[in-house]
Amino acid sequence: MIEVWTTEARAVVAVLRAAWLDFLRRWRELLLFEAGFKLVQAWLLVPAVAVALGVVMSRAGYVAVNDWDLLDFLLTPVGLVYASLLGVFTATLLLLESAAVLGLVGREDARGARWSRLTPRAVGAVVWKVTQLGAMKFGLLVLVFVPLALLLGLTYLALLSQQDIYYYLATKPAGFWLAAGIAAVLILVGGVAAILLGVRWALALPILLYERSSARESLQASGVAVAGMRLRVAMLLLGWPLASTLLGVVGGIVFRTLLTALPEEITRSPLVLALLLVLQGLLIAALSFTTTVGQALSMRRLYLQQREQSHSVVAGGDGREAAAEESHEETHDESQAAGSIWVGWCVGLVLIGFPLVLWVGLTESLVDPQRVQVTAHRGYDRVAPENTRSAIQAAIEIGADYAEIDVQLTADGVAVLLHDRDLKRVTGDPRPIREVSFAELQTLDAGSWFGREFANERVPTLESILDLVRGRIKLNIELKVDSGDLGVAREVARLISGGKCEGECIVTSFSQGALREIRRANPNIRTGLIVATALGDVTRFEGELLSLRADRLTDTVLRQAHRQGLELHLWGISRERDMVRQILRGVDNLITGEPDLLIRVRSQLAEMSDAERLVLGSRVLLGLKE
Repeated sequence: MIEVWTTEARAVVAVLRAAWLDFLRRWRELLLFEAGFKLVQAWLLVPAVAVALGVVMSRAGYVAVNDWDLLDFLLTPVGLVYASLLGVFTATLLLLESAAVLGLVGREDARGARWSRLTPRAVGAVVWKVTQLGAMKFGLLVLVFVPLALLLGLTYLALLSQQDIYYYLATKPAGFWLAAGIAAVLILVGGVAAILLGVRWALALPILLYERSSARESLQASGVAVAGMRLRVAMLLLGWPLASTLLGVVGGIVFRTLLTALPEEITRSPLVLALLLVLQGLLIAALSFTTTVGQALSMRRLYLQQREQSHSVVAGGDGREAAAEESHEETHDESQAAGSIWVGWCVGLVLIGFPLVLWVGLTESLVDPQRVQVTAHRGYDRVAPENTRSAIQAAIEIGADYAEIDVQLTADGVAVLLHDRDLKRVTGDPRPIREVSFAELQTLDAGSWFGREFANERVPTLESILDLVRGRIKLNIELKVDSGDLGVAREVARLISGGKCEGECIVTSFSQGALREIRRANPNIRTGLIVATALGDVTRFEGELLSLRADRLTDTVLRQAHRQGLELHLWGISRERDMVRQILRGVDNLITGEPDLLIRVRSQLAEMSDAERLVLGSRVLLGLKE
């Protein structure tokens, strides 16, 4: 076994050495292509996919969706077609990137045709064949992973559906660990299957390009070609992403160590900070470049090696390519020298010009930090039991602008504050709230689970909380709609209207039907749709705000929402660096479990000049502590 591993390791080293020589011959073309490809991908292809999804979902009647709504959409015939096309598009895009790398390095295919002289028609034919290969790969992956996904779903239904999922996450009973173990096994099986398929398909692309095979023939030929070197292929396929990840971790540690070693007066210079941010971005881009190009060149070399061993005609014609590729005379001619100068000028312009453009653009986009409002999550649930009078009182005392609460109905129709669909996590009673009367609810302790000092805390009614907060703090009332029952919406609208609290409350929900019911009952109540992902046409939403998960907010959605007069409320914010970033982006409201930290950050930013805010924001993004 040791001898086998030693032999394979030597073979891998030989492949890497040959791939490195390939890279040295064409590094300029590869660098410029990857830079251009990533820019086109980020500025054109990815936005185009997002626009296409928005159009499709808008035509299907979706405006903005949460994760469950998105799943519902993807399970419709239109959604399945879109998901399939998106999968094929993604697989094809990755293959085209690698195909271009192979084309730049191997200028001649097995029949001696010059890549640089390919006609548009020939290029189109290659793209079509690569698309077919991507479609076949995606389809085979679906056949493998759909059964695993179904088993995961059945595991959830069997072991984690009796109580609210938050109960299992908080208490982690035996059923939780059993489900986690089954999920881990299924994920492991999926990972092993993906690796085996990746190894089997490793040479399909070079075979497709160099031997002009069909997609099906390339996949079959690849399986035969790698039969005697599966371990070698696996080491190279996994080695590149693992090495890039390791380099990223080590590079990040070294980068931050060097930053902290710099004198503080240097790291407060706007130009220095802009340059450091650009350098950080270039390091991340370099890791992506290394993985993509390294894998493509390694697979090409494996292909050439396999063909040489089988005495087949290899790229370059009759085995002459290997000798030609080892010649470095072309690196000394005038065109290569001119290329070096051109690349140098491009890099210089990026390093000098981009930071200045970045700084000017950021300065023009600055907003007043004081306009960003602070919402305490579930009534400041970090210091008191969530959705209780104590939690809301704590939010009032620290000066939050809003307290976010969750509202449901008891069995007898009383609106109370509760997040989960059942009482198991906060009171120990396993029954759903809709099966418990208000009188029964008042006998349950909703505070001891958090701490002894909150023993005998009760689940409060919305009516009592409206009286508590009047004139002291505003409320973000999230409607928890169960099984399409809109009774909670009607009751909440009645209480807000009766207490004349329209100006002190906003009502939010994942359910558009519940929000329509609120507006129907009282058009003066401001409403907002909660979404995990903003998709479709957000301008079609009839309310006043969108409540979006912070890591899903794009600049496009931000601009579109503000252009239509919608407020943007973000949830899932807890770190200082994220708070600074979102405040500087110009969001309207941040929902957080750390409202005291957010209030301090907002105050600090408000006291600074525009230049100082940019310095602080840049230092936080770079990981420098204040």
